[in-house]
Amino acid sequence: MELNDQSPDRKTLEVHLGAVRFLVGQEQGRWEMLQIDFPHLYVRIKGTDPETGSSTTQDFHLLCDGYPLPGPFVERWDFAQGCRPSPPKAGCCSPGFCDALKDWDHENRHGGIYRAWQRYAAVHNDWANKRPDEAWHQNRQIAFILEKLHELVVEQAVWLGIRQQQAA
Repeated sequence: MELNDQSPDRKTLEVHLGAVRFLVGQEQGRWEMLQIDFPHLYVRIKGTDPETGSSTTQDFHLLCDGYPLPGPFVERWDFAQGCRPSPPKAGCCSPGFCDALKDWDHENRHGGIYRAWQRYAAVHNDWANKRPDEAWHQNRQIAFILEKLHELVVEQAVWLGIRQQQAA
């Protein structure tokens, strides 16, 4: 299918996937695109603790229908199994990572990643208005969300690095 034959949301997403900001993140190994089957995008985010070298990865599913508005629905994902895994257990991950990936409901369905830039979380308790610096808007690009996911995964890598040092 030629680009001209595609829907506006798909065209916009494809332009953002070709943007320098997105490509730099890929080039630096912060994320990799596992699969795109529009409107579904599957990515793996890698975080590394710069002090200990501890690293970890986390897969995510982004639903990009209507992109850029509404913003993507983002959920934790197990790409190998093709499903959303159980949420991380408290005490087994950093507090911020655990909070972002917890289970919560939005209108009787899974709410996704609990952060102001995520489609359903943005409207929960008026979070987007309370945190405009973190909120998704139509002038943001998909790399913004991947950068936020990278921050979460780096936080987890740092937490794991500290735990490994304490155990040694």
